Amino acid sequence: MAARDATPRVPVTAAGRLAPAEWFPAGVAGIATRQVALPTGVRVRVLEAGPPDGPPVLLVHGWAVSAYLWRHNLLPLAAAGHRAIALDLPGHGLSDAPDADGAYTLERFAGHLSAFLDALGLERVVLAAQSMAGKIAVRVALDAPGRIARLALFGPVGFGEIPPWQVLAPVVPRLPDPLAVRLVPRRAVDFVQRRVYGKLGWFSDRDVDEYWAPTQFPAVVRAQLAMLREFDWAPWTPAALAALRTPTHVVFGTRDRTVRPVHAERLAAALPAGRLTWIVDGGHVVMEEVPTRVNAILLDGADGAR
Repeated sequence: MAARDATPRVPVTAAGRLAPAEWFPAGVAGIATRQVALPTGVRVRVLEAGPPDGPPVLLVHGWAVSAYLWRHNLLPLAAAGHRAIALDLPGHGLSDAPDADGAYTLERFAGHLSAFLDALGLERVVLAAQSMAGKIAVRVALDAPGRIARLALFGPVGFGEIPPWQVLAPVVPRLPDPLAVRLVPRRAVDFVQRRVYGKLGWFSDRDVDEYWAPTQFPAVVRAQLAMLREFDWAPWTPAALAALRTPTHVVFGTRDRTVRPVHAERLAAALPAGRLTWIVDGGHVVMEEVPTRVNAILLDGADGAR
């Protein structure tokens, strides 16, 4: 049963934001988009490229962004013969944003992602995940190891320390719709972009517009505030990771200021089939900063999803 206020389709005011019809992949040949209803009661937006029968690579973004994060990776994966799939997680982009207590826990996100695999008929995938989604991906692989051929985790939550967002989140009141939209001006998105990049690339005005666009929907803003309160942002323990048998490639930029990789060496060493790669001078969004290098990482062993 869908949660109330689950579909952020009507903005209070776009106020200069891109209309949904203008969002990526509008005008890009080779990438299709659709909405998929999950058994968990939410709909998610999906981007797909490549042959339907190709070995699938599923790309999952982190907190407060969208499938746009993987814009430089979908077509190269497709060109290599893979079925490349990216989705907007619940509470992001053009996916539903449930408005119920407990809608954004780690367990709830893992359940949605497993349901997504079922909805698309994906028996076994390579799963690439960034930031918050890194912890979700590990949870899914622990719960259903036979379905995940390989993990590629970029700046993953669970392998480092994050800023103390949770300290402030509980004191943010439930916001009226007009105020929720005004809470995130364009300059705030620009500021965040400056913080998540390292020294290997830079963002464009269009990138800021794409990431700002979903904030025209009050339910999305409220959902992302709820994630700060409800999601489990703590690092994994070595004991928990010792149970992860899935081959796992952990990738961090040395200039990641969002998930500071202070535990990366120790926790990656706890993985039975793990490896750790440092991208010197990379930030938190290396798939945007050095997409060619990230594509090589994604293609390394991606045929294992057959």
